[in-house]
Amino acid sequence: MTKNIFLLIGPTASGKSSISLQLTRDFPFEVINADLYSVYKGMNIGTAKPNLDEYSSRHYLFNKLDPDMNYNVSEYCLDAIDSIDKVFANNKYPLITGGSMMYIYQLLNGLSHDYNILDSDKKIISYILEKYTYPEIYESLIYGKEISNGKINQNDKYRIEKLLERLISPNNDKKKYKGLYSNRNILITVIFIDICDRELLRQNIFKRTSHMLKSGLIDEVENLKQRYNLTLENQSMKAIGYKQVLSYF
Repeated sequence: MTKNIFLLIGPTASGKSSISLQLTRDFPFEVINADLYSVYKGMNIGTAKPNLDEYSSRHYLFNKLDPDMNYNVSEYCLDAIDSIDKVFANNKYPLITGGSMMYIYQLLNGLSHDYNILDSDKKIISYILEKYTYPEIYESLIYGKEISNGKINQNDKYRIEKLLERLISPNNDKKKYKGLYSNRNILITVIFIDICDRELLRQNIFKRTSHMLKSGLIDEVENLKQRYNLTLENQSMKAIGYKQVLSYF
């Protein structure tokens, strides 16, 4: 039997949260978050996280992690599939919405690499990242012929970390996730919010930014920094808005 999955996507400040809220009221949807930074607890104002109490149905993958933790696309795909199964078990339809397009793309199309990293391997990677700079790690990878010179930038932290994971956990390679599109029993409907008036969109972004500042974004970032000892190196603090505010402390 064919199962239906719905995606609601669109530009920043296009109204995804309010539309998803209304859809859960009018139709048997349960929302699955696809915004990386809304996964983190306490990051509410800067992510424009919806008021979860207003949803008339269950919701998934919001407030899942503390902001001093890392999260990658492989973990997201596993969590999203688990959430989709739970929605279907409730006899509802999954409504996946958020602004992390890379996560949505990989969820739909699959992963080229999917690694089950052991806790011991994570500790080794953390030790390497703490002891050496990214350029130093980059040079050692070139020396060991793990990458060719110029293939990636020496300051590309994400790719260097992913390469370390693949090198340190080669025996933990799992069956690659193939993506929702590969499942013939699933019908995917994409709802795209198209804002033709770009000036209107810019105005919405300006209004949202002003609202965030007035609502206490600076205090939110300062509280998170103090509670979790966050720096600009933490994944959560790479979010637009949080990065800029944190850089002033």
